[in-house]
Amino acid sequence: MPALRRFVRGNITWHSDPELIADGVLIAFSERTGGRSAPPFATLNISDRVGDDPVAVAENRRLLMGTLGLDPETQSRLHWCIQTHGTRVARIDEPLEDPVLPDTDALITATPGIPLLVCVADCVPVILVAHGPRRALAVVHSGWKGTLARIAAAAVTALREAYDIDPTDLSAYIGPYIGPESFEIAPEVAARFAAEFPDVAQTPGEGDTIRLDLGEAVTRTLIDSGLPQDQIAILGEDTVENRTLFFSYRASGGTTGRQAALACLLAKEGEPDHG
Repeated sequence: MPALRRFVRGNITWHSDPELIADGVLIAFSERTGGRSAPPFATLNISDRVGDDPVAVAENRRLLMGTLGLDPETQSRLHWCIQTHGTRVARIDEPLEDPVLPDTDALITATPGIPLLVCVADCVPVILVAHGPRRALAVVHSGWKGTLARIAAAAVTALREAYDIDPTDLSAYIGPYIGPESFEIAPEVAARFAAEFPDVAQTPGEGDTIRLDLGEAVTRTLIDSGLPQDQIAILGEDTVENRTLFFSYRASGGTTGRQAALACLLAKEGEPDHG
């Protein structure tokens, strides 16, 4: 069964499933400490689209990937996306000349040696891992709009159509996100969630707002897409309540860094990576 554990090496801290390494898969949900960024992006900001110093962001990415054991050549093949809270999934089968995918909220690959990245600070980060017979993975950014639109299901479908992946062969990992006690939405948005996810409980928030668990909605999406429930691991960390460990867009008033959901297939013995 998949599970997430916390790891610390030097000043860098992340959450991963160590059992995946035997399958040649590296995943990581980073924490916010150990980087080079100054406030309000202190310190391990991974996003290059929040107004942080680009030099610091590049160094933060290098620090994280190096700590995870990725060599400089593999690091140079990192791909990420300009996230727009939509449902577009991009397939990366070889390194692209421009590694930044526009208008995209999920990335998939079956090629070793191409790290994939989404950046989050309250939205739900999801990593999907296919164990066989063909290895593949996806990284997914699922904010409330993407959750309503079932971006996680779009990623499962993309893996199936691109690489003939059976959803029952997938494991899913849900990283830190704004928790059910912190996520408050307007009644009209809550009504849309109630229509799409009638089994996801809603509770009163402050004033006329409504609270619900975005991660539970994502989990329901994954189960509806064919994943066994026991193949879904949830970290269970609330980014708003744990601001010393994680960036939170809402808690910071909108100006803050982003943590990473990063995944990479590693070349197994006798199998060259893309390099």
